[in-house]
Amino acid sequence: MDVSFLTKTVQINGTQFKILLQNGQGECALIALANVLLISPAHARYAQEISRLVKGKETVTLIELVQTLANMGAQNRNGADVDKEQLLQVLPQLYSGLNINPEFNGSFEDGIEMSIFRLYNVGIVHGWIIDGDNDPNAYEHVSKYSYMGAQKVLVQSYEIQKNNAQFENSEQIQSDAPYLKSFLARSATQLTEYGLSHLREILVERSYAVLFRNDHFCTLYKNNGELFTLVTNPTYRNRKDINWQSLKSVNGSQDSYYTGNFIPTSLERTETTATGQNESYISNPFSDQNTGHITSNQDNSGASGVQQIEDDEELARRLQEQEDMRAANNMQNGYANNSRNHQRERFERPEKNSKKNKLLSFNGSNKDRKRDKLKKNCVIM
Repeated sequence: MDVSFLTKTVQINGTQFKILLQNGQGECALIALANVLLISPAHARYAQEISRLVKGKETVTLIELVQTLANMGAQNRNGADVDKEQLLQVLPQLYSGLNINPEFNGSFEDGIEMSIFRLYNVGIVHGWIIDGDNDPNAYEHVSKYSYMGAQKVLVQSYEIQKNNAQFENSEQIQSDAPYLKSFLARSATQLTEYGLSHLREILVERSYAVLFRNDHFCTLYKNNGELFTLVTNPTYRNRKDINWQSLKSVNGSQDSYYTGNFIPTSLERTETTATGQNESYISNPFSDQNTGHITSNQDNSGASGVQQIEDDEELARRLQEQEDMRAANNMQNGYANNSRNHQRERFERPEKNSKKNKLLSFNGSNKDRKRDKLKKNCVIM
């Protein structure tokens, strides 16, 4: 695969760094992860190899980047049981596309994808979170689901209403579906006000993480209590005064560009240079202008509030298309769900049974951990 990434020299709070820029693939997880390692002081000693790789180079190839990260992962004291050859197979998935499944309580469905970030001690976060403080009733119906799980419930609800289909938990499906649809319609940018506030709270001052949003990944930083994302668009490669973009609003209306020292730039903002999230509202299959916000005292019997879930048929079709596309991508990447267990077995050396789960448990939560409302003392270093 002949893929390469441009580099850019930036100054952050007076210190010079070399970062990687995105290419036609957009804001991929590989670039976001690499940039955290390149500019985070907490990773400086560990990331010397990748820093040497980008130093003095105008471009870095995908092969070079993957090889370097694989060497770092295998040498990491937390990756003693990691098979380097397996890392060489898995790391390119961070460029071509990961199956990340955010849960509406602020966590992620665990799996080999999450173990990659834990291996490099890089936090990954999202702000697609239901507000349990102001709407506890909706929280009970929504927070237990992930995005993929919510899609499944809405399709099942449609089948129940249109085709009288029966499922083991049909009553629960009909009870949760209207709340899920309402939440998805109100959070089309995959970020909520509550989630934005939560991100500000859990990130430690001057710390870095990878932010997942709308199937993209970016390097996130907290400075003076505010959130900023690293600008990796090659359009601004020669703009030394454009290094950060503020993250102050869920729709980009308050976001603007900043220098490496967090001084606002004079670049005039447009819809395309903000967050580009307005398109999410246009293509949002969950929107329904006739459906108001579902309050905690709404009657859910028979899930009448779902109002046939948009045009029901259209919603189910779109959801199925999304699932089909995801499945096709998985097959293309050789990373289909039906091979995940096999890959995990190869990724963790089975001969060391006492340490088998080390990679998946490093610096993060396992799937069997209780996924309840996030505690206030959860922080990203």
